[in-house]
Amino acid sequence: NDCFALLWTWVASLVGRMAADGEIPPMGTPTYGRLINMVEWAYSSIQALQMINRVKAPFIYVHTLAILVHFNTFLNSLSFGTILGMTMQVAVGKDLGMFQQFLPNLLGDLFMQLCISMVAPWLYLALLELCVCISSPFTFVDTKIPAFELVLKLEEDLTNTSVMSESTRWEKPHFKK
Repeated sequence: NDCFALLWTWVASLVGRMAADGEIPPMGTPTYGRLINMVEWAYSSIQALQMINRVKAPFIYVHTLAILVHFNTFLNSLSFGTILGMTMQVAVGKDLGMFQQFLPNLLGDLFMQLCISMVAPWLYLALLELCVCISSPFTFVDTKIPAFELVLKLEEDLTNTSVMSESTRWEKPHFKK
C-alpha cells in the first residue's frame, strides 16, 4: 500500500524515457543526473518520514524514565503522607486545639496534594508501561513487529513494480548505441 514507491518509480521511468526521446538532455549529462537525483531525493525523503513512525525508544531511555517515574512517585507519596498526617492530627484533635482554625485550609491542601500525588504518577506510570512495551517489541503481543506482513508487502511492491514497468505507455528507457 506504499503508493509513493510506485509513483516515484513511474517518475524515474518517465524521466528516462524523456531523455531517450530527446525531450530533456540525454542520460550522460549533468542535467539528467540532477533530475534523477531530485527523484531519488523525493523518494528517500518520503521513506525517511515513514521511518520516523517505526523508530523505537532506546533501552537506556526506558530505564532512565523508569528511575524518574519511580523517584517522582516516592517523593509524591512522602509529600502526601506529610500533609495527610498534619491534617489528621488537627482533625482528630491531637494538636490540643491550637491549629483548629486552619482545618479548612489543611483539608483543601490535602485534596490538592491528593490530586497532584495521584493523577500525575498514574499518568507517568501509564506512559512508562507504554514505553516498555514499545522498546521490547518481541515480548508483548500488542507491540510485536509484523515481519510476515512486511515481507508480503515487499513482495507485493516488487510485483507491482514489475507489472508497472511492463505496462507503461512509453518505451522503457535504455542507452542508445
